[in-house]
Amino acid sequence: MFKTLIKLLFPTKKNDNQPNYLYFEDSKKPVQEMQEQPVDELQKSLEPKSIRPTSIEEKHQRAFYDFLFGQSTPTEQHDELSLYIANKIEKLLAKPKHVLETLPVLPSSLSKIIEQLSDDGFDAEVLIALIQQEPVMAAKVIELANSSFYNRSYKDITDLKSAFMLLGVNGLMEGVVNGFVSKLVPQSKVYFQQYGNNIWKHCFTTGVIAKELITKSPYEQESAQGYLLGLICNLGDMIIFQLLMDAFSVVHPDHQPNSFAFKDLMYKNSKKITYFIAKHWNFPYSILNVLALQVKLTKSSMLSSAFTKHPIACYLYEANIISELEMRFEHGEIDKETLNEARDFLVFSDEAKQYLEKLSLACSDIVNLAT
Repeated sequence: MFKTLIKLLFPTKKNDNQPNYLYFEDSKKPVQEMQEQPVDELQKSLEPKSIRPTSIEEKHQRAFYDFLFGQSTPTEQHDELSLYIANKIEKLLAKPKHVLETLPVLPSSLSKIIEQLSDDGFDAEVLIALIQQEPVMAAKVIELANSSFYNRSYKDITDLKSAFMLLGVNGLMEGVVNGFVSKLVPQSKVYFQQYGNNIWKHCFTTGVIAKELITKSPYEQESAQGYLLGLICNLGDMIIFQLLMDAFSVVHPDHQPNSFAFKDLMYKNSKKITYFIAKHWNFPYSILNVLALQVKLTKSSMLSSAFTKHPIACYLYEANIISELEMRFEHGEIDKETLNEARDFLVFSDEAKQYLEKLSLACSDIVNLAT
């Protein structure tokens, strides 16, 4: 997706200012080369970054990135190539205009579809005609209509009108947004494909959980928007991941980037990039406002006051955390005790606490079956 942009960042033309990418792979001359480089420059490029969490929220977030990309050992922080690339991309993300211009154009039909679905008096025929203009979206809507969650009769749905009758407004929104956002799933080498798929799964699960939390709240009418927000609130992770993969394939295709570079870059930039993407695509103000608040909501202690003015943003924040916990739980990375701790310290709403309680009960049931 970003190959042209990456080649501008990392030109193939050699010059004296390029770092020694194979420095740590060449065991014959490390001491000599370290002595030859200016001390302050070397320290700046290889100085380990602090990864000690400063709060329970940061501890949770970094643990999730460990789950996605694997644990980072202290020596990995000194990988000169990874740090060099991460530094270049971080500077690019600080002024994301070029990144945004490289993204797929948001189909005008999607904006019109979202506008139609937000209007209680929408015209079903107009809506179906708009979806038909986007084959990928249409396919996703029909796919969703044939899923076991919606299609209890197991009768094949082959057209949009039948899909709409089965799915309803909220279900239609799910299919439409899935159709577009799924095109942004990072594509990379087979070895890294699982990471891209896990990021996409996290996006999808966050949307489902946000929808469930809001449906059970006094703001039920906002559940469709909650799903949309959940689905796009981690787009920044997708984009940064793809940028890193494209960069390594251009700079050093045989080098395996260490996970520390991924995690630190995502931790610092993901939410901001997500907001800029949504703004670039001219999403409605109500959506932009919620995404902007995700950048500011950094601690669960902020939720009690924030819920009074920005309930949807708070439910989205909680859904994101729960999605991360659920994925780690499903892979056996955390236990009931961790879930209970998260319920007490990482979320605030009754809906979120009840969701985690159900997850904790599921944990107990698994343990009982095992014994």
